[in-house]
Amino acid sequence: MSTVDKALSLLRHFSVQQPEMGLSELARMAGYDKTTVLRCMTALENNGFIEQDSVSKRYRLGLAPINLARIRERSFPLLAVLQPHVDRLRERTNETSHATVYSSGKLVNAFVSDPDRAIRVSMDPYANLPFHATASGIVVAAHLPPSERAKIVGKWDFEKFTDKTPTSPEAMEPLFAQARKQGFARSDQSYDIDVIGTAVAFFGPTGLPAGAIAVAAVASRFDAELAQTIQQELLTTGRELTMALGGILPTP
Repeated sequence: MSTVDKALSLLRHFSVQQPEMGLSELARMAGYDKTTVLRCMTALENNGFIEQDSVSKRYRLGLAPINLARIRERSFPLLAVLQPHVDRLRERTNETSHATVYSSGKLVNAFVSDPDRAIRVSMDPYANLPFHATASGIVVAAHLPPSERAKIVGKWDFEKFTDKTPTSPEAMEPLFAQARKQGFARSDQSYDIDVIGTAVAFFGPTGLPAGAIAVAAVASRFDAELAQTIQQELLTTGRELTMALGGILPTP
């Protein structure tokens, strides 16, 4: 199982910004020795998860994940459910709206909808979001069972993105409590300077958070009226999305 975990963890180092990597580079990023990485990459390549360029010898993601993603979406639709809700949120707030999915202790962007305006928040639609610095991360973690929340908080590196980024587990507790009380979380320039994010969680059939839906607004035009509009639209959308997924809302 340790070998399987290592092999699958290597896949997470590939991104839009870094779609290809050599063996030495990947070993350095993962913190594994080159022999272990080579063994893992060979197994992944044999199963279509990784491809290796015959000339440069650099690795890139293979086609197998695409096929699995299609099977997952066909069997248990999520993106098709998320898209109309995110698009409607963008139309009603005229700000960048996005949905993230919580899976295996990670928070992954699933869908981004950009407003048609020159000045807007730009988001990587494929990025993993840091829990401690984003409204989406805070509101999802806030609604996890205490034992699971403590487990994932213990793994955070608390990277400081701006001067407003929380940098300790103790700093997170009042943010979690506030998110549970008001039903949404807000991050004021704690991940990106000049960006204010607001998010609500949506829930699955077990009553646990399945992810978050959020609005990332440009701080310079974020006023009381926009804040209220975003808050109301998110709370409504979060309830509707939970119902669409057959989820159970938490009891007040």
